[in-house]
Amino acid sequence: MSDDYTDLPQSVREIAEVIGRKLALDLIAALPQSGSRPWRRMLYVPKNLPVDHWLVRKLGWHMAQKLSRAFAGMILQPANCRSIEREFFRNRAIPELVEDGIPVEEVAELTRLSAYRVRELLSLAASEEGSGA
Repeated sequence: MSDDYTDLPQSVREIAEVIGRKLALDLIAALPQSGSRPWRRMLYVPKNLPVDHWLVRKLGWHMAQKLSRAFAGMILQPANCRSIEREFFRNRAIPELVEDGIPVEEVAELTRLSAYRVRELLSLAASEEGSGA
């Protein structure tokens, strides 16, 4: 695939190169934590996928087969991609929620940030928008 995945952690990039960015991120969001390491997820990719396997239900037959061919029999431990989630909140979700009239305190509660941090991010987003970034 010719897409740019440079913003993804290497462990996620390898998966995205096989099944695409959106499917890779959706898959990782559905994975369990890897032991006591909350920054990693764990995925066993079987060599032979039965039609009723959860990967087939999650990705579709074609993409699950591509994943299986690329990582057959491997246990993958991709990063949890929290930094991408944080980036989404910082750049898009928080400003949109406030523009929609939701009070800063409520946005803070929804995003599990302090009201001070939400205001800080709004200020940062406004300055980036003003500078053409």
